[in-house]
Formats: sequence, C-alpha cells, structure tokens
Amino acid sequence: MLKVKVCVGSSCHIKGGARTLKELKTLIEAYGLSDKVSLSADLCFEGCPQAPNVMVDDTLFGGVTPDRVEKFFLENILPRLDADGNARDNKYE
Repeated sequence: MLKVKVCVGSSCHIKGGARTLKELKTLIEAYGLSDKVSLSADLCFEGCPQAPNVMVDDTLFGGVTPDRVEKFFLENILPRLDADGNARDNKYE
C-alpha cells in the first residue's frame, strides 16, 4: 500500500494543506485507488517554508498547493503504482 500523508500543521494549513488533502482524497477515489493508497493528515514534516507539504512513502514534496494537486497526483502518486494499482518497490528504479 502506498502511504500518502499531507501536513495540516499551521504553515501548511494557512497555505491550503487541508484543501490539498481533500483534493487528493477526491482523486484517489476517482481513480478507484482507495484500497491501494493510504491517505492521512499529519501535523508537521518540518518543511514549513515549502508548505504545504506531502509525504509519499518516505519522499517529502513541498509546495503542493490545491491548484497543483492534480499534476502532483499524476506525476508523483500514479507512477508509484503498478498496472494493478499496487505500490511498486521504487527502491531499485
């Protein structure tokens, strides 16, 4: 299962973190990936200057504002899933 966490701490919240979380949830459901992607909120990844931040497995991405969510999803979440929607082992790619 692919783990996606969205920061909703103070800086991220002010810059749209909660909306980013909502948009990601909508995209995950629209692509039928609710059972393949674990989406949750977190309080801080200590990357406040780049807020809002999203962690995909162990990779931190900054600046994932609500208007950039769809592009982020297509470029950084879908490629981590195989044809069956299962998380790939990206450590060896």
